[in-house]
Amino acid sequence: MPESLTTTARPMIELQQVTKRFAGQAEPAVNALDLQVPEGEIVMLIGPSGCGKTTSLKMMNRLIEPSSGRIVINGEDVTDVDVDKLRRTIGYVIQQVGLFPHWTIGANIATVPKMLGWDKKRTAARVDELLALVGLEPKDYRDRYPKELSGGQQQRIGVARGLAADPAVMLMDEPFGAIDPVTRDRLQDEFLALQEQVKKTICFVTHDLTEAVKLGDRIAVFGQGGRLHQLDVPSKVLSEPADDFVAEFVGGGAAVRRLALVTLDDMPLRDVLKAGAGRVSRGDLVAEVDGGGKPRRWASVPGHEGRDIPLIYVDKDASLHTAVDEMLTHHVPVVAVVDGARRLVGALRWEDLVNERDEVVPTGSAGTAAADAAAGA
Repeated sequence: MPESLTTTARPMIELQQVTKRFAGQAEPAVNALDLQVPEGEIVMLIGPSGCGKTTSLKMMNRLIEPSSGRIVINGEDVTDVDVDKLRRTIGYVIQQVGLFPHWTIGANIATVPKMLGWDKKRTAARVDELLALVGLEPKDYRDRYPKELSGGQQQRIGVARGLAADPAVMLMDEPFGAIDPVTRDRLQDEFLALQEQVKKTICFVTHDLTEAVKLGDRIAVFGQGGRLHQLDVPSKVLSEPADDFVAEFVGGGAAVRRLALVTLDDMPLRDVLKAGAGRVSRGDLVAEVDGGGKPRRWASVPGHEGRDIPLIYVDKDASLHTAVDEMLTHHVPVVAVVDGARRLVGALRWEDLVNERDEVVPTGSAGTAAADAAAGA
């Protein structure tokens, strides 16, 4: 059993020797599980099909009753409390969304507040607040019906509904699993931005290791029989698997996945001269910028003279994985790095990742793996 991680945050969710046995099955679905979820963190539950991760999640709000053990949420043993009261204090978001098709979006989001007896004014204000929070204009969406929304929009409504009563804990069961890859990636980004604001304690089941690495503060790797093989921060799961099972589950793509853990802020960026700002030497990287400092085009890219290199930009808070993906997608040897106002702050060149990695890659296993992955791309 992995040792509990040291953390300054108190555990918001604790599973203590929790076991679930289903009738007719010789082995337990979950066996003597100990798991701590620190307050304000996202813990991703991942593992092969049938490993007990969804069963563990559903025991937290007692959609499935544990056979034995204790479940403590916010300091209270919930195994003996009123189950309806418990579920109204925990947000729950699933892959199928489960919106009521004949109710408006506003009515769907208001489900739990109405159960809790909120008055109409307070409920309406909360609905509008949450629609705005998930990026949907209240006046445009509150009176629509689920069938009028795209899959990605419906999933945002599912998240909003889970947040409606401002629960301290949210349980999420593959909420983005049925969404197309492009929309899914965007929803993941929006989800992380949302979590920066709301700071909920979240248990999130996924089958996708890339999603677990991107979203999780910690990853809990489950094996058959609900055994927890490793609970750790993503970089440790990828670079220091606890046993052979975790190593095999993580697989050969670990180096590429570690790219998501390195941000461009961690990388030494190339200086970029601004066209017209002074004397330019042959080896200088030069960009044309507008009056606000936003890059328009490359004026000179050393080693690619005479070639029109498209100017692709990446936010400085983005991951190295994003930058490499942009280079590969657009077949460019360099990306411009910009700040939140899209002002130029530097550049990242492919040759820096491949040829000079000892100087440019940040220290630590994640940085070394980034260069390895780039070199092999």
